[in-house]
Amino acid sequence: MKQKIKKAGHIAFHLMQSISTKVVLIILILVLPLNILAIVLSHAAIEAMTEQAALSVTSVMENYNTELLHRMEDTGYLLWNMKNEDTDGTILAGQKGDEQYLGARIRFYHKFLNNMRMVDGADGYFFHMPEVEDTLVWDITGAGKINGEDFVLSEMEKGINSGWNVYLVDGRPLLCMFVKLREIIYGGWIYLDDVAEQLSEDVQYKQASFSYAADAAEPPDKDVIAISLPLKKGKAFLNGSLSRSEILGGISVFYMVLRAGTFIALLLIPVLYLVISNLLLNPLRLVNQAHKRLQEGDLDYRIQEKANSIEYSYSFLSFNQMADQIKTLKIENYEKELDRQKMELKNLQLQIHPHFLLNTFNLVYTLAQRKETGAIQDIVIYLSEYFRYIFRSGKSLELFPKEQKLIEGYIRMAEVRYPDSIEVRYEYDPEISFVRVPPLLLHNFVENIVKYAVKQGQITHISLLGQYIDGIVTFMIMDDGAGMSEEEVKNLDKRMRNGNIDGEHIGFVNSLKRLRYFYGETADILISADVGMGTCVTIQFPYDLEVQDAAFDGE
Repeated sequence: MKQKIKKAGHIAFHLMQSISTKVVLIILILVLPLNILAIVLSHAAIEAMTEQAALSVTSVMENYNTELLHRMEDTGYLLWNMKNEDTDGTILAGQKGDEQYLGARIRFYHKFLNNMRMVDGADGYFFHMPEVEDTLVWDITGAGKINGEDFVLSEMEKGINSGWNVYLVDGRPLLCMFVKLREIIYGGWIYLDDVAEQLSEDVQYKQASFSYAADAAEPPDKDVIAISLPLKKGKAFLNGSLSRSEILGGISVFYMVLRAGTFIALLLIPVLYLVISNLLLNPLRLVNQAHKRLQEGDLDYRIQEKANSIEYSYSFLSFNQMADQIKTLKIENYEKELDRQKMELKNLQLQIHPHFLLNTFNLVYTLAQRKETGAIQDIVIYLSEYFRYIFRSGKSLELFPKEQKLIEGYIRMAEVRYPDSIEVRYEYDPEISFVRVPPLLLHNFVENIVKYAVKQGQITHISLLGQYIDGIVTFMIMDDGAGMSEEEVKNLDKRMRNGNIDGEHIGFVNSLKRLRYFYGETADILISADVGMGTCVTIQFPYDLEVQDAAFDGE
């Protein structure tokens, strides 16, 4: 009998000390009467609520119009800048249609493709050179929602309207800008149905609908609240409609009594806050403070305060035990992680087997049969520099000029194998000379161009560009070879990021992993290509010239 009483007392004590029991009691004493009062005496201020709803939705619509205006401005700036400030854009504007024009067209296409991805501008862009009947079209969505070239050419036949206007193309509303500047026509478009769909998702009313049109909309009946906002730029309106019945669906008839009940509830808020603060907030602050101290590296910090409930007693004890385990295991795990990363980096470096090595030996053999000793000497010197470079004494990064020297040597060797078939252009910012890169990072992509794009008897143009802007290093390796289809580019990019690359393309995986090992997850490799237009590989990573160079020298 005494055992049962003791057990019952223990259960009762546990219930009384439980924070769940205390919260339930507080809710029953304070919140439940107010909820009952609100249900019985509620009254809706219909006009105030509809006006507030309209103002709220109008504010959201204004935000979307402002964001759309910024996209329009960014679109205009990007188009103007690429046409007037870019060297290749100036060549295109000349519309001579010669070999220089074709080379500029390829470079301009890839540079514009990369720039449009970095700007929150239009969904699609176009440049039309009427004298050579040439049209360049980009669609950043990649979904082919409309045939951009057909749309542009069709509107030019009708006679273009300058500035931003609303068009209906294949049932899709577009906000499109046409600019005719002397000898060239260019512009861009934004899919308005995508904007309207996102706006519908952001508004809390399910029956609300939004659309863009050239004119303001009128409400079809009394149950509909119509809102029309003009764009500050261009000829377009954002039209929205709200359902009164949806807004006013749950309003009670007794609004004045509800105000009195709300006032009483406001008076009780300080009392409720003090109680909840003592029961919940103060212990939570202790736990948060302890986690913060632990996160800051204070592994000796422990919670010493006594908890006011069983749940928090368990939490405090659990934290202290966790801190003890972290302190014991952190150094060991840290050292294991360093060993794992070093081993992974070594494995990545060992996987780099240049595919041209066997071909090089065959080339040396062929040249020896022809007794072309000068060419053999150049190749042997290049191979000597190559192996000295990759088997250097323990360094993980090298200054870019060493990489560039190896690339130039490789190009000279490739020209021996493919005479009169390669033309190469180098264009680097001065800061690039002080950037350190993983060995063979760019060299591997140049090898790919020679392997897949260069053909005997056909000139292949290769361009290597390097930029340093606002702490970001960007390398672009381009060619005008056969290129790849959009599906091939997507598959290659997906397999590169998943680490699922076959032996033929293992350099893509290794390059991305090595790049992110040294420069973090923001470092990236982007692949763009078009069939018959060539391929462009863009390498980007953050780099602080002073900090990272000083850190390297201090190793």
